[in-house]
Amino acid sequence: MPNGVQVVTEHMSTSRTFSIGIFVGVGSRHESPQLHGASHFLEHVLFKGTARRSAEEISAAVEAVGGELNAYTTKEYTCFYARVLRTDADLAVDVLSDMISASQIAAADVDAERAVIQDEIAMHADDPGEVVQELVADRIFAGTGLGQPVIGSAASIAALDRDQIVGHWQQHYGPSSLVVAAAGHVDHDRLVQQLAALDGLPTASWPGTAAERPAVLTRGLVSEQRRVEQCSAVLAYPGPGIFDDRRYAMGLLSLVVGGGMASRLFVEVRERRGLTYGIDAGETSYADAGLWSVDWQCAPSRLAEIIRLVQATLSEVAEHGVTDAELARARGQMRGQTVLSYESPSSRMSRLGGNTVLGDDRSLTEVLDLFDAVTAEDVRTEAATLFNQPALLGLVGPRVPAAVLRDWES
Repeated sequence: MPNGVQVVTEHMSTSRTFSIGIFVGVGSRHESPQLHGASHFLEHVLFKGTARRSAEEISAAVEAVGGELNAYTTKEYTCFYARVLRTDADLAVDVLSDMISASQIAAADVDAERAVIQDEIAMHADDPGEVVQELVADRIFAGTGLGQPVIGSAASIAALDRDQIVGHWQQHYGPSSLVVAAAGHVDHDRLVQQLAALDGLPTASWPGTAAERPAVLTRGLVSEQRRVEQCSAVLAYPGPGIFDDRRYAMGLLSLVVGGGMASRLFVEVRERRGLTYGIDAGETSYADAGLWSVDWQCAPSRLAEIIRLVQATLSEVAEHGVTDAELARARGQMRGQTVLSYESPSSRMSRLGGNTVLGDDRSLTEVLDLFDAVTAEDVRTEAATLFNQPALLGLVGPRVPAAVLRDWES
């Protein structure tokens, strides 16, 4: 649009629904230590009322037509979205535009949401699986914005005041920072006309993303003791960002190693030995950096054996690669999972918006073709590169067994 807002849509003629998201190019990685958690905090308070609607009227307007209205914050962007019947598309656009451009952000609402977010932080802290992931991210992305939790910390949220929240809104929610994505039964030209309400936004711009490579690791262990029955474990390596072509081989590697009940680790650790209920491998990728990890939960007495089996499996793949049958199965699994995950208008809207904010213009077909082009040698090369790096082991649970500490430090 003339004011800098990007509008990207996908019309699905047979759809009876309309999904829209307003994506803002600011997330936790763009925050200073003094503003840690401000993007997520702002996500909360923009629902608290505008000059035209109270908080109750915002939610009631969409719920009255059976729709869904919500938002989420990531490390790289924030999204406010609605999903309604196609006959209620105008309502969804109006409510979201009103929230983004005309929220009042009263001091009392900031204080009320501060208490809610503190409860949310406590809830996440009660989940050992989430805690261990945060410990690992903090070490691998040490010294960068990617290492800090999206939600903020109890201390940072307690310190944020209304002026800082409003300043964050005014600084980052300008037209050139916004992407409006819609999918389903969409009239693109009408949507553009309706978005004229966003003309009144300040001329802020997207903060950009400074290149933040993972820290240079030495073999390490991060742990936190908890009074729980099981140990939550993550074995992680620094990985590439979403624009790195290595990701295609890495994605198939993840499926072969730990992407389902036919994967090597699931068969070896769960099916043959019964050491854990589940074990998975996968990647977490951002614009310019990422990590690859294996995660599981187990009784402390089984931890050492699982670590040994995981490392042996990874070494085997790094040295000898994968079989043609494994590669073919991984390609089929990747294609099927990817296509199935983007069948609904809401998932297509999310992909359109998130990719546009990050500057990723590859179509779904192009991405699938890149996975199909990966060879067995590509996977072996990527495995050797990845697993020859020092690994980071993250543990949250009962006291780490002495045998694990001795083996890991040797």
